[in-house]
Amino acid sequence: MKNYIVLFLIGHFLIPLQGQGQLLEVKQTVFGMDCAPCAYGLEKRIQKMDGVESASVSLNDGLLTANLKQDNKLTLSDIRQAVEESGFKAKEANITVTGTVTKNESGSLVLETVVGEHFILEAENERKLKDISNTNGSLTITGKAETSDGAGTKLWIASFDKTKA
Repeated sequence: MKNYIVLFLIGHFLIPLQGQGQLLEVKQTVFGMDCAPCAYGLEKRIQKMDGVESASVSLNDGLLTANLKQDNKLTLSDIRQAVEESGFKAKEANITVTGTVTKNESGSLVLETVVGEHFILEAENERKLKDISNTNGSLTITGKAETSDGAGTKLWIASFDKTKA
């Protein structure tokens, strides 16, 4: 009997985590930086975040680039919050993220990461969304993320690949 309980718990809790993922790279547009010490301070703050492999800030481009460690627990929201707390404004971001695609109640495709972050998938053409909806398993999607109207973060798909197991 104990073996069945253990098998049930493994199947119920571990198997659903397969195929889910996390944020891999963020190129966050930042407004309000007007000096080199500002850019340096933001860069150092992002580098100190648990899960960040490397970070750089370009004052000229107004761009924060963060490469994240494998199995990190960071969300786009965490990075945007750090930008805002540093006194700047976080705008759109180009991200690379892995996760599992499902449909929500309204029929939209949603990418969910292992930490529960949800991205509502959008595309310039319906073909790309159809191709994604026909793909099983985990996907890596690169695109432009922008804040939505309370329903989640919209992710405009530039490219996608089936994640290697």
